[in-house]
Amino acid sequence: MNDHELIKEYGTPFYLFDTLQLKKRIEMIKEHQAGIGLCYAMKAGPYLTKYAAKYVDRLEVCSPGEYEICVRDGIAPEKILVSGVNKTGVSIKRILSLGGAAGFFSIESPEQLDVIENVAREFMDSNESFSGKLRCYIRLSSGNQFGVDKKTFEELCEKVIDSEVLELVGIHYFSGTQKSLKKIEKELAELVEFGEKLNEKFGDRLGDSTKKKLSLEYGPGLGIDYYRTDDSTLGEEDLSGYNESYIEELTKLVEKTGLRKVFGEMTFEYGRYIAATCGRYFTNTVDVKKTDDTNFAILDGGLHQITYYGSMAGMKVPYVDLIPGNDKVVASDEGGSNMNEDYVLAGSLCSVNDILVRRITLPTLDIGDTLCFNLAGAYCATEGISLFLSRDLPAIVIRDEDGAETLIRDHIEINTFNGGYNG
Repeated sequence: MNDHELIKEYGTPFYLFDTLQLKKRIEMIKEHQAGIGLCYAMKAGPYLTKYAAKYVDRLEVCSPGEYEICVRDGIAPEKILVSGVNKTGVSIKRILSLGGAAGFFSIESPEQLDVIENVAREFMDSNESFSGKLRCYIRLSSGNQFGVDKKTFEELCEKVIDSEVLELVGIHYFSGTQKSLKKIEKELAELVEFGEKLNEKFGDRLGDSTKKKLSLEYGPGLGIDYYRTDDSTLGEEDLSGYNESYIEELTKLVEKTGLRKVFGEMTFEYGRYIAATCGRYFTNTVDVKKTDDTNFAILDGGLHQITYYGSMAGMKVPYVDLIPGNDKVVASDEGGSNMNEDYVLAGSLCSVNDILVRRITLPTLDIGDTLCFNLAGAYCATEGISLFLSRDLPAIVIRDEDGAETLIRDHIEINTFNGGYNG
């Protein structure tokens, strides 16, 4: 279906995720990092999990809920890395009962090590058919609340290596998103130095599968350029190579820092960089008015449904396409140029903060025109304050690799979540 047909079929607001674009994006990334595994951090877009899983080597799961999504999507347990803080005995028991012992686990603290080890021992005592160990990464902190410092890391290495039910795989490291290449280079150099130290200290005590070298699970945090610097648009063009230069430069840094020489196996995890380009968000113009000298377009969506990293309260302009409603022809002047005006794009929340864009130049808008926000595949649908003011959740539409669309989530009323309970 074209955009007009989609809008008529599903009604706004809705998200459209193109899995062919997702596949091509993953293929582009894999071409640049030969010999390095690829992990999809599913928090960036959990609705894309089963489609990404067909092409990546691993999925990073950061909550019990995300693991349940993987179970419903039929993801093989051996492809899953269970990451994140607040791992509980209950959640680990549930994961192991679902076959999770075949996967990987990150250890974020001494307490977490004890929880995982105790549950693993109990599981193996009652499952004699499982003769292996739980494969564990230890997460190295970048100074935030995740992971541990280097001193504690080495102490945990000793404990995991000595454990009867755990196996040390390597280092897990992720410090944030939208990082500069300069910062990434610094991180890689530090990982090389620390990895060399760990291999020298613990290499002889590692399993044969690691070839006496630790493995590395690393999140580069490559960014996406969400905002326009001119009047350009993106539309439905092939975006699989968008910001490709970033991963080209990352590949050079891998070789420059000697990362491959230090770590036996490497897996790089991406969320935003994989998912952003495959998603679009459609929202309809429900009112147009002028207050003093300012044009306002009121949309049936809002900031609770479309959030870009670094949006700065609508001051930056994302890639937005106009889809005229009711078969209207976009007006133009005698020279053939579109009749453009400046607009504030505001959402439907009863809040002065619900401004998607504070100033954008568009052809003259009418009620019934639809605006399509591009690069909306990562986080945009999940980071918003979706329960605020009890407005319905948007629909989610998946376009498969053959171009056919499927409604995987209809518009959902959420007022029942927020009050008016019976009894």
